[in-house]
Amino acid sequence: MRFQALLLTSLVPLSAGCSTSRPIYNEGGQKILMVECGSGTSISVCYDRALKECPKGYRMISEDSGFNRKTVKIECK
Repeated sequence: MRFQALLLTSLVPLSAGCSTSRPIYNEGGQKILMVECGSGTSISVCYDRALKECPKGYRMISEDSGFNRKTVKIECK
């Protein structure tokens, strides 16, 4: 039991900042980015990743908070 508690407390900080981004294309064929974060994280983690991907700023296209993840679609300026 003690090992499980130790393992859980060591993994929570690792998952708190997890986010990914990948290029996708909108209906018009323009490249945009889809940023995904885990469901256990704040949507601000997605916004932080968006700023990292687009240091000059971005335009929000959509935001979705699903069951197992949060997704933000953006277009870099």
